[in-house]
Amino acid sequence: MAERSRAGGRLVVLRGNSGSGKSTVARQVQERFPRGTCAVVSQDYLRRIVLREPDRPGAFNVTLIETVAGACLERGLVVIVEGIFDARRYSAVLARLADRVEHPLFYAWDLPFEETTRRHTMRSQSSEFTATQMSTWYHGWQFLDFTSEFRLDAQWPARVVTDRIVADLDAIRSAFRCPPSDPRP
Repeated sequence: MAERSRAGGRLVVLRGNSGSGKSTVARQVQERFPRGTCAVVSQDYLRRIVLREPDRPGAFNVTLIETVAGACLERGLVVIVEGIFDARRYSAVLARLADRVEHPLFYAWDLPFEETTRRHTMRSQSSEFTATQMSTWYHGWQFLDFTSEFRLDAQWPARVVTDRIVADLDAIRSAFRCPPSDPRP
């Protein structure tokens, strides 16, 4: 089987339990790029709003996330895929997306449940679901066996995480920029 060519976009994956700060960071990173050059693909939005689908094995949102993110990568965009992404259900799709690009970036929040509920109370959607509901989604730290992730704890404020991601994206772009041609004969 022929190897598939890699997409021209950049992939950033943000994983963590509800209330970690993924959506905030995704929006902040997107704001650092010119309009039309960075897409946020949100698990919550596609699953809860577009499909109104429960998070269960084999759910259609997994396919939709891969399709939307893949189309954006093919377009050459910076693509931020963010969600809880329970490894048991989403590891395969995240691996396929990572395989589509050079140097995917993975960041994961490792926060205790009490911290996620504390952060949840400060969100605009805090009235949409309760801490009890959040406890059913909470899975603690989950390792992905196909990539390395930058692991974030409660000491990482959103703005600092945003700065780190933008710096990492800049470093990748700089590392693969062609050097100027040598003017000597």
